[in-house]
Amino acid sequence: MKKLILDYLKAHNLMQVATYGDDQPWIASLYYSFDKDLNIYFLSSPSTLHCKHIKKNPQVAVAITDSNQGVSAKKKGLQMSGTAKQISDVAKVKFALNLWKDFLKVEDGGLTYENMIKKVVSGRMYKIIPKKIKFFNQELFDVEDGEEPILELK
Repeated sequence: MKKLILDYLKAHNLMQVATYGDDQPWIASLYYSFDKDLNIYFLSSPSTLHCKHIKKNPQVAVAITDSNQGVSAKKKGLQMSGTAKQISDVAKVKFALNLWKDFLKVEDGGLTYENMIKKVVSGRMYKIIPKKIKFFNQELFDVEDGEEPILELK
């Protein structure tokens, strides 16, 4: 199932991330990239509400869907829960930033680790480590709603 999930991630680039902090939930739409281990990476400013929540409570939920699906079409989507954190190790930040830029075809020469350090770029790289991924694809899996396969990760 991991290959099916990787293929699905490759076909999309926008996710919704749900966070919880300050006694309230929040949801944000973010562009993402991913690695072979199904970790998800995104760029965002620590001053945003979702990043403030992540700092207080790293538990997140993610949804990735195609909003162009017809109402009566066979449904496809991905839902995930896991933990999120701001990446601080220099090599890991550079890796995540390059992965993000490459996947999204971002050609902004000013979007660099060095400019993050100089505070020219306010965004920082974050990593979501999935614990549970539910992949629904009614073209592949003939199961009742709610019975879709779930990949549990350690």
